Amino acid sequence: MPSLASISTSLQAVLTQSQVLEITQHNIANASTPGYRRQSAILTAAVPTSMSGSEFLNAAGQRGGGVTIAKVQRFNLEFFDGRFRTVSAETKNWEAQGEVLNQLEATLAETSEDGLLPKLDQFWAGWQALSSDPTNVSLRGVLLDDASSLATAFNRREAQINMLRSDQNQVIISQVDKVNSLADEVAKLNGEISHVLSIGEQPNDLMDKRDLALDQLSDLTGSVSFEQKNGEMVVSIGGQVLVVGHETIKLTTKSRPAPDSNVVDVYWGGTQLLVPPSGKMKGILEVRDVILKEQLAGLNTLAGGIMTQVNDIHRNGYGLNNAHGLDFFKGTVGSEAGSIKVNSDLDAASIAASSSLDIYGNTEEGNNKIALDIVALKTFKGMLTGTATLNDFYNVQITDLAVTTQRAATNTYQHGLVAKALSDQRESVSGVSLDEEAANMAKAQKAYQAAARMLTTFDELLDLVINRMGLAGR
Repeated sequence: MPSLASISTSLQAVLTQSQVLEITQHNIANASTPGYRRQSAILTAAVPTSMSGSEFLNAAGQRGGGVTIAKVQRFNLEFFDGRFRTVSAETKNWEAQGEVLNQLEATLAETSEDGLLPKLDQFWAGWQALSSDPTNVSLRGVLLDDASSLATAFNRREAQINMLRSDQNQVIISQVDKVNSLADEVAKLNGEISHVLSIGEQPNDLMDKRDLALDQLSDLTGSVSFEQKNGEMVVSIGGQVLVVGHETIKLTTKSRPAPDSNVVDVYWGGTQLLVPPSGKMKGILEVRDVILKEQLAGLNTLAGGIMTQVNDIHRNGYGLNNAHGLDFFKGTVGSEAGSIKVNSDLDAASIAASSSLDIYGNTEEGNNKIALDIVALKTFKGMLTGTATLNDFYNVQITDLAVTTQRAATNTYQHGLVAKALSDQRESVSGVSLDEEAANMAKAQKAYQAAARMLTTFDELLDLVINRMGLAGR
């Protein structure tokens, strides 16, 4: 006759294999869910019981208690998580720099006819043409147009670079909001995870959500995280704590003092400046505060050099109308690229091409000395402490920009390869394989069917004992 213990063992097997199937179903359902880590039921034999009473005389050893689930294992390697986040954050840093630098290169358009170097060459060519026929009013008009086009090119580039810097402010503000939101999510999950762990259960899905948030935080700021004994994560950025337990330190943005009031910085709690070690935020700040600023300073230096060198020569010359002492360009010191323009007091007749007047007090006919001196500025090494011409100076600047842009692209690619390799390794451990889950499902299904069959067998035995034994004499 089957005992109640035997029935319980079969029932326990049915319930256990049913839960194994549920876990397998959960894995399959989340095979494409970002951040999900594969789970597996760790089966163990239940605690056996000793025989007693009449059973002790007819049996040997202890009665097995069947099967039970010791825990639901979450497949995860913290070592891979830390390495992956470090490399991924550096990838995002270079990727963010590359995206802005590509926008800057498109803005400068130096590979097209609208580039600043073609405008400069056109300006020098205008003076060269005028030097061959200094009294030609048409050539003077063309020169004014070329000069105006050059000044406009400076103005447009200065405005576009400043606009690009301003756009990065909006990106930074958006990223700060995202960081604060993710930090709040991690803090909330810390509380929920520590509570579940304290009652002896395994909060696998909550840990998946927290790890996904930690991945995103690292991509943004290069943050690092450390798990405490109670299961909570401490998150820090550059040595400064962002999340500890259930609490977060809010990041804020604040505008700089004038004249940089259109630029925002990121602060811890409004007081301490944040310097991200890597991640998208570092890339944006690096481009905005270093590369774009250097490009703007270079444009101002070049525009200032053109104004100074051309004006110093032009003031000494005479126009067709005997105009003398006029600056060719006007501009504001400190923002030369944004303010440079052709002197509004200058017209075609006022352009100084002659270096002297004739005996009658009129511009000396055929004198082209001033025009030739300005043409000579194209080859005059008046920049970089006498080592570069105006054209050379800008050539160096755009070459440096091209090298910087290429370096960002190369580092993005190289770090991306490492990040992908680490991601693949992490996925090989924690990712869901549908083929493997199908095999697990088939195994659990067979075990479930066998246990259910045992229950049916015990039911038939009990029916025989209760309903069909002892019928003689009735």
